[in-house]
Amino acid sequence: MKSPRLTLLLLAAGLGTAAWAENATLTRASDLKAKPFTDAATVTRLQEQSQVTIISNDGGWTRIRTSSGQTGWVRLLYVRPNRQDDTVVGIGKSLGTLGNVVRTGSTGNTVTTGAKGISKDDLEHAAPNFQEVKRMDQYKVSTGEAERFARNNRLKAQEISYLDSTDGQRN
Repeated sequence: MKSPRLTLLLLAAGLGTAAWAENATLTRASDLKAKPFTDAATVTRLQEQSQVTIISNDGGWTRIRTSSGQTGWVRLLYVRPNRQDDTVVGIGKSLGTLGNVVRTGSTGNTVTTGAKGISKDDLEHAAPNFQEVKRMDQYKVSTGEAERFARNNRLKAQEISYLDSTDGQRN
């Protein structure tokens, strides 16, 4: 028989994962896939700037629901969360994280670094793509929005010493 504490924790975990849904915008036209694979069947084609709801993430894929109610998978990099409702989203995500810990022993967060397929020669001969740099403006937020996001997600300021561009030494 389950203890009342365990039952309550499992109930909270289930509610957290069900409650977590985040509104988002597609940053480029995308195929909505039936499964999180590039060769999966295409459900439909979605236009850039389509409004969607994030249901879950799996590796480099995000499961979404379109405004017409269709569900499927798009590349994670093509989805930008709408952050005006950080408080509600933060609660849902926190409960969802709790649910992940209860079910799997993990928060579900993964950090990956590296540059697979990029050679030293590629880096030495790289040139900026100013059109893509300009597209980054769509991710710009005001100082107030950034501070609100940090406060809602309990982020703390940290001092970072930057590398000196001339000799590679830290300031």
